[in-house]
Order: sequence, then structure tokens, then C-alpha cells
Amino acid sequence: MKRRITPVLLAVLAAMLVVSAAAENDGKPHAVPLGPIKEFDIVAKGESVHHSFEIRNEGDAPLQITDVKPACGCTIAKFDRNIAPGEIGKIDVTLKTDNFAGPISKSIAVLTNDLENPKLQLVVKAHVKPYIQIWPGYARYNYVQGEGLQPIRQLVWAEDGSDINIVSAKGPNKHFTVSYREATEEERDARNSGRQWMVSIELSPETPVGPLRKHVVVELDHDKQKSAKIPISGFVRPRQHITPETMNFGKLPTLPFRRTFNFSNFISDPIELTSVETDHEAITAEIKPSAVEAEQGYRFKVVLIIGPDMPKGEFDSTIKIHTSDAQNPVVELPIKGSV
Repeated sequence: MKRRITPVLLAVLAAMLVVSAAAENDGKPHAVPLGPIKEFDIVAKGESVHHSFEIRNEGDAPLQITDVKPACGCTIAKFDRNIAPGEIGKIDVTLKTDNFAGPISKSIAVLTNDLENPKLQLVVKAHVKPYIQIWPGYARYNYVQGEGLQPIRQLVWAEDGSDINIVSAKGPNKHFTVSYREATEEERDARNSGRQWMVSIELSPETPVGPLRKHVVVELDHDKQKSAKIPISGFVRPRQHITPETMNFGKLPTLPFRRTFNFSNFISDPIELTSVETDHEAITAEIKPSAVEAEQGYRFKVVLIIGPDMPKGEFDSTIKIHTSDAQNPVVELPIKGSV
């Protein structure tokens, strides 16, 4: 028996379809950026510019901004994490121009719970103009601790040829001494007019071993650019170095046990390794200078021998290598292991 579809049944089915479609669209946020691109005109190098991007929720459920990921040079001050339907939220962005010059375009990724548009792209554009010129514009070091070092000098002038004054010049920490004076006639760049200045950067011989990643900050009285940064990079090397610096042998397979270490001398003058001292009678070491004539006094091999009379159990010892370098007479090599 066939069931007839009556007009009433058709109306009920149509109503159910409408309700079902409405249910599908119900509860969805919809993120719409109002002006996703912000263009600044000319910005002085070193100046920070700020902008508040607006995101409107055109859906009928709360919009959540789950994360904001800025490109290099942009920082996010704050952003609205929850935006009610019909409301507008803000994302506050700061663009720092210290490390840029010329036209730049920086993007900001905005992640949301809008399933149809989960990732928004905001863009900040600007033309960064350096009104202050510095040559060479960087201080790069490959320095051996305690060695003599000449100051690194930087010539500073205004691109527009105006007479500028340096108000201050400061290093990043106590290991840098920064001074400045007006450039002499011989030091000036003849292609540029106005007052020119010479900034000298001196690195202390006691600067700790390790990488250098800092800035010298120069404050000026230019009406459009009040400060400029001189990036510092490079590395302070130790006078001598053993590779590896420490060694944990773990469980020694058999005795006697031999291991060779590399000893490098980085100072200008060649040195001698005068003796090796151990603090355990079962551990001995010997020094072998480099076989290459050009490396003698700069490259050595230290052969470590753990003898068969080493007692069972763990050991924690130190090898002391005596050198002819008056500033670094002893280099220590910690060793550990077990028998």
C-alpha cells in the first residue's frame, strides 16, 4: 500500500529543512578584518610606529582570537581574545624600525575559531628612512681574551647635511667603552656636508668568553631621528682551549684505556705546554706537539691513558696542563668514568 504525501506532510518536511538549515548556520563566528593593511609614510629609522587593527565578528557566535603571530620587527602589545557577535575587537601592533631601511612590509598572522577563515593576515607597511648615516655601521669582533685590540671607529653624519650634535653614546655593558668627538678634516667624508663625528668603541680585555650580540646606542639632536644603533657581533675566544672541554667516558670497556684530546692556542704568540699534572696515580698523560711546522706552538695533542691499576668503581679526576702563557698558566680538563 502506497502512502500519499499530503500537502500537510510537505509543509512539515519543508519546515524541518528550514530548521535544519538554520541549525547548521547557528553558532558560527565570522571574522572580518576592517582594513587589514596599514601603510605608514616615511618613518625615521629607529622610530617605533603603532596601529590598532580592528576585527569585526559578523557571525552569530563568539569569535575567539586564539593567537597572534607577528613577523620579525613587530610586537603585539595586546589583543582582544573574545569578540561578541556584532562587536569589534582590536589588535595593537608596534613596528620597530631599528634594523630596517627602505620599503618594508611585515605581516601578522591572526588565528581564530572561525572555521571558514581560521587564519587572518594583517600587514604593516612603511618606508624607513635613515636620516643619520654611520660608516661602516657595525662593529664585528673575532677577539682572543686578553690580547691587545684597537678601537673600532664609526663615522657619523646627517644624510641631509645638517649640523648635528651627539648627545651621548653608550655601550651595552661595562665591557664596552664608547667615546666620541668631532671628526678631523682627514677623517671626514668629503662627499657629505654638515658636522661629522667619530665614535670609538673599545672592548675590555676582561670581556668574558662567548658570543657578542649587542648594540651601541648613539643619541643625537637631529629633529627627525633622535637615536641610531651600531650593531655589535662576533665572538670572544679563550686564550687556549681543549676539545672537548669535559669528558665523561661512562663505563670503560677495557684497561688500559687511551683517549686523545686537541689543545689549541689562539693567542698571537706560540706557546709551550711545559707539563701535565694528574691527581690520580692510575691516570697519566703526555703532550704531542703538532707535526705541522706552521702549527707548532699553536696545536697540540694530549694523550690520556688510564692504566690497568685503576680501581673498580667511579672516578672523577682533573688533568692540569701547564703552559708558558703567563696570563693563562694552567688549563684544566675534567674527566669522569667508571671501571
